[in-house]
Amino acid sequence: MLATYKANRRHNKLMKLTHNLLYSAYISASRTPAQVTADDVAAHAFGLHQIDLDLDEAQKFLDAARVARGEFTQPAA
Repeated sequence: MLATYKANRRHNKLMKLTHNLLYSAYISASRTPAQVTADDVAAHAFGLHQIDLDLDEAQKFLDAARVARGEFTQPAA
């Protein structure tokens, strides 16, 4: 039960962080949400919460946040 709580808390922190990065880019005059990368997510996760993410996991959080915001487009095949 404690492990589930910790996993949910970690997930919520990372999703909030990713949404905040995208929102900050949206209101920025010099950056767009499309310019936010998995490297940004991983760096902020470690800097703010001391959570060590690999780039694959950071990309998954970034994709999930973009889908939730309606910004994700399917890559061309």
